[in-house]
Amino acid sequence: MPSKTSKLLRVTLAAAIAASGAVVVTAVTAGSSYAATTSSVGGQITRSEILARAQFWYGKNIGYDQGGSYPDSSGRGYRTDCSGYVSMAWHLGTSANTQGLADSFTYQISRSDLMPGDILNSYYDHVILFEKWDDAAHTTFSYYSFGSTPVKHRTGISINAASLDSHPNGDYKALRYKNVVNDPAPGSAWVPALGDGGSVSGADGTAYTFTRSADGHLQGTARYPTDKWATVDLTNVVGTPVSAGGAPSAFVQQNGTVGVVSANAANGHLQITYKNTSGQWATSDLTNQVGTPVTGGAVRATTDPDGTLAIYSRGSADGGHLSLTALQSNGSWATVDLTNVVGTPISAGGAPSTFTQKNGTVGVVSANAANGHLQITYKNTSGQWATNDLTNQVGTPATDGAVSATTDPDGTLAIYSRGSADGGHLSLTALQSNGSWATVDLTNVVGTPISAGGAPSSFVQKNGTVGVVSANAANGHLQITYKNTSGQWATNDLTNLVGTPATDGAVSATTDPDGTLAIYSRSSLNGGHINLTALQSNGSWATVDLTNIVGTPTS
Repeated sequence: MPSKTSKLLRVTLAAAIAASGAVVVTAVTAGSSYAATTSSVGGQITRSEILARAQFWYGKNIGYDQGGSYPDSSGRGYRTDCSGYVSMAWHLGTSANTQGLADSFTYQISRSDLMPGDILNSYYDHVILFEKWDDAAHTTFSYYSFGSTPVKHRTGISINAASLDSHPNGDYKALRYKNVVNDPAPGSAWVPALGDGGSVSGADGTAYTFTRSADGHLQGTARYPTDKWATVDLTNVVGTPVSAGGAPSAFVQQNGTVGVVSANAANGHLQITYKNTSGQWATSDLTNQVGTPVTGGAVRATTDPDGTLAIYSRGSADGGHLSLTALQSNGSWATVDLTNVVGTPISAGGAPSTFTQKNGTVGVVSANAANGHLQITYKNTSGQWATNDLTNQVGTPATDGAVSATTDPDGTLAIYSRGSADGGHLSLTALQSNGSWATVDLTNVVGTPISAGGAPSSFVQKNGTVGVVSANAANGHLQITYKNTSGQWATNDLTNLVGTPATDGAVSATTDPDGTLAIYSRSSLNGGHINLTALQSNGSWATVDLTNIVGTPTS
């Protein structure tokens, strides 16, 4: 991969898009809204849940002891000191110290921007958990602290006081956890705007990316073979219900139909929205039509080699059963509960990730809710289904459910997963073409930074380069880790290299028909703008803000 790019290249791409005559739908300007749901270890967490977790230790006579441990509400132990308390409140996979909180899990913000669940951190000494501003002028605030026995809750503290919790005020920096998300406006729910599987290329060469705006509307943004761009609100134009839960998942069928699967925010019904070969858009409720269980929005769609449209979804009313809803090549729909029929464990974390091997085996990768083990469920070429625990079988680290699977050009099934017990290491688990399994920690071996936010997104380039895109937990930088055609692994910071804005980890990578590696990411610093970072077939990198240039709504 090229080691550098120029500002001129980035400006050139932006100008080309601006001049392309894009059809633009007015961007939604409402602020982001999020649901206060129970987080997974190391996963996204709402501000209200952080405070609820902080309050779990408050009022208990827990002894301050840097060598001690005390459980959270689910029984997971955390160190009983100031940074262990914050680690517990944030639901981290480890008890970080004050240096670790600053270096690996947060980015710096202005004190005036402090929000519930942020921290004031003195790098070598102490950390306090910000609860709220006590006045409109942001001069006094409330916080939680575990600097002595018991946990304290203090209110009406001046932000300009000489000392905060017995440490010099000037030593503290305002920091924000990379995985924190805002809480909902009444009646709304937070949803990832973008995720692995959100992008697909149509038979006519059009590249589609499906995102979700701040109000839950489903948005389609398309780049046509002529380089013309357009974006459309599918909720307004087609009638797709306001959606919630996980990111939408795109698909393209063998007959050329392009579409996306989402979850209806009102009732959890699985919804399919599609454009058929005549160019007409339509939408259908698969829970009503086929009987798919209601879902929290953890969905993934793919087309199997035999032409079957396979949609995997995690149930929200059955405790997390994994279901398959299939549109077979003969036009008939069916749905099956893989947890009941095949034995796939109850799943948790991010959306499952699908794959197709060169020998025709198809399947899905998920995380076992009970222990975080990486689970593979597959149908072999004889049509038999089976499921295996890859953590037990191969040694893959336990995961928070952030997974992405793909098949490399040499036939290797490559599964990328983020660890839940190692602070967010990115691991690769591979079934090689000779039938042997192996796993490697890309953070340790290649230097991929600790990741955060949504699932990593894997890709395969036309020249045979394979890899994965993730978000650096320390600063939100967009990170690409890849193996080139000579078999060498490397990793690059695309925020430094190309200028991609820092991201919250909502990313989707795909290779367009013209050979462009297209990486879509949501910015964490400008209200959720959607950005495209592209490695073009001529080897040059460029980045462009699709919200500004094309009108793709913020989220």
